[in-house]
Amino acid sequence: LETFDAIFGGSAYGKDVTEYSNQVQSAIMEKVSAIPAEDRKKVMILFAYSDATMSTSGKGFFGQSWCDLTGAINVGEGIESLGSAAINMEQVYEWNPDVIIITNFTTAQPEDLYNNTIGSDDWSSVNAVKNKQVYKMPLGIYRSYTPGADTPVTLQWFAKAVYPELFQDMDVEQIAKDYYKDFYGFELTDEQLENMFNPPSEASA
Repeated sequence: LETFDAIFGGSAYGKDVTEYSNQVQSAIMEKVSAIPAEDRKKVMILFAYSDATMSTSGKGFFGQSWCDLTGAINVGEGIESLGSAAINMEQVYEWNPDVIIITNFTTAQPEDLYNNTIGSDDWSSVNAVKNKQVYKMPLGIYRSYTPGADTPVTLQWFAKAVYPELFQDMDVEQIAKDYYKDFYGFELTDEQLENMFNPPSEASA
């Protein structure tokens, strides 16, 4: 952000967004820092999923940062891949994640895991599925899994998805509304908010 701001002449916008982002990050990290190690949620990023492939985030991909910033354990952190890493159901069973986050780089939806509608995979014994803690990442200016203009909102969404009790007072939709209005001068409609936080499978295209 600072680099682009310098290229295009500099503005208060870049400084304001950076300050807000830093405040959000600090507040979340401070709140999750009190979570005992044994209570930290095991999170699996489902980057891509179809009847032909399944991949996740290892230590060198963006999923690691989302987990680190929200006090979660990335189940794939032992994988050194810089991009997405191929996995299978046997590995998922071994990890048995508490929470599964599905990116918008795949058409898969939480219902596909709840109902076992992709290939012959059976997700029914996985904790995240049993406890209905499978979430599709929101869609903003771009797919929110990657760092971008929506990152401060995405970080708050991610924190609440992983630790809903800890962040129960956080209204992520109102946060998104205020963020777009304050920093972009754009008023999100209810329909746009619905599409943002419940993105369709077509978003993967």
